[in-house]
Amino acid sequence: MALLETVGEVLFEKTIFGIPNIVVGVAAVVAAPVVVPALRPVTKAIVKGGMIAADRTKATLGAVAERTKVAFSEAGERWGDLIAEARAEVYGAAPAVTNPAQTLAPEVTDAPAT
Repeated sequence: MALLETVGEVLFEKTIFGIPNIVVGVAAVVAAPVVVPALRPVTKAIVKGGMIAADRTKATLGAVAERTKVAFSEAGERWGDLIAEARAEVYGAAPAVTNPAQTLAPEVTDAPAT
C-alpha cells in the first residue's frame, strides 16, 4: 500500500503553477506531435552550430600541433648544434659520429711512463 500511496503522491503533487504532475504529463504527450516538429529547425540549427564549432576547433588544434612539431624540431636541431660545438671544443675538431653509443668523454689511453 505504501508504494501506491507514494505513486499517488507523485502523480497528483502540484507543480510550480499548481497543476498536478499527471496533467502536465498527459498534456506533454498530447502536445508532442505539434511541438516536436516545430522544434526540428531549432534542433537542426543547434546541431549545425556544434558541427561548425567542432570543425573550427579541429582546425585550430591542427595548426597548434603543426607549430609545436616545428618548434620541437628546431629545438632538437639547436640542441644538436650545441652538442657539436661542445664536442668540437673538447676534442679540438668535430669527430664524425658513426656509433650512436659513442660517449662524450675522451678515450683514455695508456700514457708512457716517464
